[in-house]
Amino acid sequence: MRRCIALLALVGFGVAQSLGIQLALGFTTNAPTDLRVVQQGFPDAVVEGARFEGRDLEGFPYYTLRLWYGNPGGLRYELELIHQKLYFAGAERNGQVFDRFNVTDGFNYVLFNLAYALEAGPVRVVPRVGLGVIVPHPETSVRGLAWGTDGDPRFYHLGGVGGQLGLGLEAPVGVTPSLEGKFTLGFSRIQIAQGYAEGWFRSLHGTFGLGWP
Repeated sequence: MRRCIALLALVGFGVAQSLGIQLALGFTTNAPTDLRVVQQGFPDAVVEGARFEGRDLEGFPYYTLRLWYGNPGGLRYELELIHQKLYFAGAERNGQVFDRFNVTDGFNYVLFNLAYALEAGPVRVVPRVGLGVIVPHPETSVRGLAWGTDGDPRFYHLGGVGGQLGLGLEAPVGVTPSLEGKFTLGFSRIQIAQGYAEGWFRSLHGTFGLGWP
């Protein structure tokens, strides 16, 4: 009898758990940040109040891709890629250090999330928190020295750590439409020719996409 109960419990657990996938496009806004620039042969400098545009639908667009395992209406374990882009748009001070400072093949967050879907009538409300690493692909020219080529995978590098707080809405009607707002925070050291630029990056994201289930 005990074996039967245990078997039924395992079957019930297996039925409740499932795999899911979500893909979304979106828009970002980035807070100004101070970047410390360390470059061989030059004095260290701080680019104060550096501003970055997202240009989210230009070229290869901003996107998020999320795989999850768990309960569609409960706890989920997620692996998420956020493909964000950064285009330098000026600074309050020392902006002339950068001839060009773009991260267009991705200021990529690779995150492990915990999420919990709450049933709210016809929709699910899904708060989530995530931690992980940042993998940038810079294309820069700093003090006349260039680094990075668009589309060349050799310029991806492990560039820091980061995390997110997010709140999503899902409508479970076959293919699942979703909306989400999220805040990301990361500290990244981005390679440049003969050195690096490092600082904190803070962004707000709004996404819209589809998922299953």
